[in-house]
Amino acid sequence: MRLKVSFEFEKLVLPIDYNHILQSTILNLISNDDFKSFIHDQGYIYEKRKFKLYTFSRIYGKFSIDKEKGKITFFDSANFIVSSYDDMFCRYLAERFLSFENIYLGGNFVSPKSIEVDYFESKNSLKTITKSPVTVYSTYLDENGKKKTLYYHPDDPKFKQIIEQNIYKKYYSIYKKEPKGFIKIKHVGKNPKRIVVYYKGFKIVGWMTAFDLFGDEELIKIAYEAGIGAKNSQGFGLLEKI
Repeated sequence: MRLKVSFEFEKLVLPIDYNHILQSTILNLISNDDFKSFIHDQGYIYEKRKFKLYTFSRIYGKFSIDKEKGKITFFDSANFIVSSYDDMFCRYLAERFLSFENIYLGGNFVSPKSIEVDYFESKNSLKTITKSPVTVYSTYLDENGKKKTLYYHPDDPKFKQIIEQNIYKKYYSIYKKEPKGFIKIKHVGKNPKRIVVYYKGFKIVGWMTAFDLFGDEELIKIAYEAGIGAKNSQGFGLLEKI
C-alpha cells in the first residue's frame, strides 16, 4: 500500500539533504504508539538484518536551490510518496495526515491538501522508474584495516545480484521461509543519474533510473511496496509504475 501526500504552504525551506527530516516526520505521524515502536526498534528480522519494509520518495514540486547555504526552497505546494508492504503503516499514517490542519516539517508548518491511496495490483511483470535513489553497496577493509564502502553502478552485474538477494531476504523476514518463486531485475535506464545524499553526515550514493521487474507476484509486490536496494527507510529505492 502507498500514499501520495500533497500539501500546501507559503514557503517550505529545508536542508538540501532532508531525508532524515522527512523520515522523522513520517514516523512521528504514525498514530499507534505500539506499532511505531515496532517499526522503529524492531522491524522484520532476517538473521542479523532488520527490515522496516517501508520507503518514501523525494519531495516533488516547484523549487530553488541555494548551494552556498545548503538549502532547498519549495513554493506553494509539493507532494511525496510513502510506501509500505505493511498496510497498517500507511493506514496509521493516513489517520494523522487527515486529522491535522497543519504538520510541522523541518521548521515549517505545511497544510495537508490530499491523500491518494494506491493498492498494488498483482502482476508478474512491472515497468518502473525510481522516485528516490536506489543504492547498492558492499563494505570491505582496506590495507590499513579501515572500513570502506563500494557503491555499484546499475549496469554492474553485482548491482542486480545484490538487489534480488535483498528481496529474497525481505520475503524471509516476513514469512520465515524461503520463497518458491523468483524475481529478476533488469536495468533499462539509458542515462542513470548519480545522486549523492548526506544522511546525518554520512555519504550515500544512489541512482535515479528505470527498472523492469519479472517473476513471482509476491516478490514484485515486496520490491514495489518496500523498496529495492539498501536504506529504504531512509528514503531510498522507491519505485513507481510507468
